[in-house]
Amino acid sequence: MKTKFILLFLMIYSSCIAQKNEALDSIFNQTKKIEILAFYDRYKWEREDKPSYMYQKVSYIKNNKIEIREKYLRNIITLNKEQIYKLKTRFENCESEFSEIIMCYMPRHIIVFYNEDDEIIGYIEICFDCNRAYSSKNLEFLAECTLRQKKLFKEFGITYFDDTEEEKEEFKRKRKEESDAMEEKYKKYKEKKNNNE
Repeated sequence: MKTKFILLFLMIYSSCIAQKNEALDSIFNQTKKIEILAFYDRYKWEREDKPSYMYQKVSYIKNNKIEIREKYLRNIITLNKEQIYKLKTRFENCESEFSEIIMCYMPRHIIVFYNEDDEIIGYIEICFDCNRAYSSKNLEFLAECTLRQKKLFKEFGITYFDDTEEEKEEFKRKRKEESDAMEEKYKKYKEKKNNNE
């Protein structure tokens, strides 16, 4: 009985691996270009550029193009053939493991797959801080594995993973200015209302 159970487990496990490798081969056969973008935490973007809904994912892919204003971009790299092969190998050999998840979801990276017509065929948006990723449906099976590729991203040339002290201070300054402006506006509204009564 124990032997049958082990054989059944091995058959199921090898079947899952075969399906994953088949899906992986399918994606990489369609892929002609892969870009990795690192960008300033989008919740700190200017009001008109922020997602309309706080937890809206990948709001900057529109009309099959990445629309991130240059001032928010920190790194953009296009992988060469050797790097694409290395990434695929990492995905093939990626083991599932439990990781603690934090609910912040402030992604700063996205990996984008393009076909030969330069059309986006899939993406994985990554928040290394909270250990969460969001992807197109066809790449969901790779999302968890991508979270363990921070070192590889660095090797490929991505240097941005957290805000600099200057960026943190600039964000605080802008938020204070916005808060002061709102307070002043509210104060004027109250004065006008009191004068009309």
